[in-house]
Amino acid sequence: MTTKSVLVYGPQGCGKTTKAAVIAKALGLSKIQDNWEPGTPVDLLNTLVLTSNCKSHLPFQRRIMSFDQAMLVVHQQGTAA
Repeated sequence: MTTKSVLVYGPQGCGKTTKAAVIAKALGLSKIQDNWEPGTPVDLLNTLVLTSNCKSHLPFQRRIMSFDQAMLVVHQQGTAA
């Protein structure tokens, strides 16, 4: 089964890059794209996409969460942080 990509946003320095691997694991994603900016190419399958730009989330629609929401998923699943 192919998993759709998920966008995680948060301010610079909040820990997105540091925690990317554990977030991706908790969400069942195998790839990570860091520092994504709206308007640039993005993989829409099986990728954790990290950005500090929370103004435009197309083409992600409902597959968006804040860094805090993503870390809550990590803790709920017991994924090693």
